[in-house]
Amino acid sequence: MAICITSLFAYPPFVQTERGTIAMGSAGVALSTSPSSFLANPALLFIREREKSLFTLSGSYIDSIRPAYFQNNLPNPLLQTPFTHLSVSFSGNNAALTIQNQVSLYDRNDDNVGYTRYHGLTHTLLQLDWATGRSFFAFGLNVKALSVSERNPLDISHDRILSDFIVQTSLGRYEPLENEAFISVGIGLLLDYDWFKMGITSDTFAFALGNESLQFNADEIYKSLDWGFSFSTPTYDSNNLLHLLKIQAVWDFVDLGSEESREIRLGFDVKLQLLPTWSVSFKTGYREKKYLPSDLLRFNFNNGTHTLGLSAQLGTFTLDLAFEIPISWYLGDTDAVEGVLALSFSI
Repeated sequence: MAICITSLFAYPPFVQTERGTIAMGSAGVALSTSPSSFLANPALLFIREREKSLFTLSGSYIDSIRPAYFQNNLPNPLLQTPFTHLSVSFSGNNAALTIQNQVSLYDRNDDNVGYTRYHGLTHTLLQLDWATGRSFFAFGLNVKALSVSERNPLDISHDRILSDFIVQTSLGRYEPLENEAFISVGIGLLLDYDWFKMGITSDTFAFALGNESLQFNADEIYKSLDWGFSFSTPTYDSNNLLHLLKIQAVWDFVDLGSEESREIRLGFDVKLQLLPTWSVSFKTGYREKKYLPSDLLRFNFNNGTHTLGLSAQLGTFTLDLAFEIPISWYLGDTDAVEGVLALSFSI
């Protein structure tokens, strides 16, 4: 399971992020740090170091934090726009099957006695990834099928918050939204030179929304085009001994053709390597919305978000603690502080 706190959204979309990179600005198009890194770029499935098939289970709880709700003693201060996620992946030598379920609550209404009312939305995803490569080059392909359902209203009692949340989000009846379902085909490319990697990916190489037939659209490919770079120091020295410190840096351009979701994402990670599968990492990063292509290499901190966190790997168990804080909070323009606490493990 994982517990997270992240940014608000008007209409909850399907969110697919490798949890270990949230503290690095959610950048990861060319970064392989965990068994589920291929969710950001299917080509990363080819370079993962493993000798046998893997089973990965991860999850998250996401919400925003507003200090004013605590200061004014308002009900359910930790349930602003809660979001839960559960993911199971089965992977082999060059293929992986992933099943994900996400539940989002939004349109919070406090004008009730004894309970808080929300609008509920659930996304269920079935994803198949495949990758192949040779030497320093890899190519990846994924196919996604997503179904969407809603529940309105969804009520959480003030005196039974935990039990109501579990029952309402897990056992409650949701009505399918057939027009929101889609099937998509995505592609990914990767150049891997050990210390330097470059990745390119697009989630909508082909897609079909609702009952439409599968179609190819160059404009949609460009809208979902991601381009990323990563740099890292060696894990081992020339004598095959583990370096005490490993440093990684990453820079992504996300959704290059989209006026609504175009972003730059930067991240930095310093890892203290105790054993090959035992480590502690400090991570920090930055995200910023870019509404115009000409702004990609400029910084407007009013649109940016600072991320930071800690990560610990204990064999197959990984714990991630991260926070997302809008730069506007540092400037005193908002009271909304957003963070993430993520716990994940693989077997």
